[in-house]
Amino acid sequence: MTHRDLCVHSSTPDLRASGIVVRLGVDVVLDDVDVLARGGRVTALLGPNGSGKTTLLHVLAGLRKPDRGTVLVGDVAIRSLSHRRRAQTVALVEQHATTTTDLTVRQVVALGRLPHRRMLGARGDSGAEVVDTVMDLVGLTHLADRGWTTLSGGERQRAHLARTLAQQPAVLLLDEPTNHLDLGQQLRFLALARDLGLTTVAALHDLELATAFCDDVVVLNHGRVHGQGPVTSTLTASLLREVYHVDASLDPHPRLDRHHLVWDGHVEENS
Repeated sequence: MTHRDLCVHSSTPDLRASGIVVRLGVDVVLDDVDVLARGGRVTALLGPNGSGKTTLLHVLAGLRKPDRGTVLVGDVAIRSLSHRRRAQTVALVEQHATTTTDLTVRQVVALGRLPHRRMLGARGDSGAEVVDTVMDLVGLTHLADRGWTTLSGGERQRAHLARTLAQQPAVLLLDEPTNHLDLGQQLRFLALARDLGLTTVAALHDLELATAFCDDVVVLNHGRVHGQGPVTSTLTASLLREVYHVDASLDPHPRLDRHHLVWDGHVEENS
């Protein structure tokens, strides 16, 4: 089984959010947010701290009901699906996913197979081949029998990615997935996410990584969409100045067939 064989869905659907409003008390966290993540493409969700990225991911995953608005996977409302069917369709890798039970790595990854069982505890296909494949993909095969509490932060993050991939979703949501990973692990992680061919939305802080690995971007600022579309046409110098208060631009890479972030070294004092 290869990583392409993991996909059990006949197509890679668009993920669309329309008119999303989320309030927390008197504060509006998301204000009339419209987002389109095209099928089979990687969309970076960008924005300063507190711009609403994690809240939006939870809404997209169907984990949080918005005060107003809808989320569609293809032409199906995400919150109309049963919990089991939703878990087979959309999977979220949390920024600080933890477990207090001392499971082995293989047992943590195997939790991703629960939505595919007829009932809890039912006998039959455990998805062992899928579990083996995803552990190999994220480089954890050699740690399969290690206890969860003995893992480093980066190893735990990779184990949670493997658990998520074991769900065999059509849509993959990633909340700051490169936190706790060193540079090599960051590059391998995002290259894998891109090569899976799923509809992927990844909340990122690093604009250079977004430029290198993502097809499209959605930029949030103060709970509203400040811009969205293809990376190079959306991350303009004016947008970067308005949102991040820096003078920077995306320029052609001197060696590679892509753009990269160029910063002039100046940061506004009120940023």
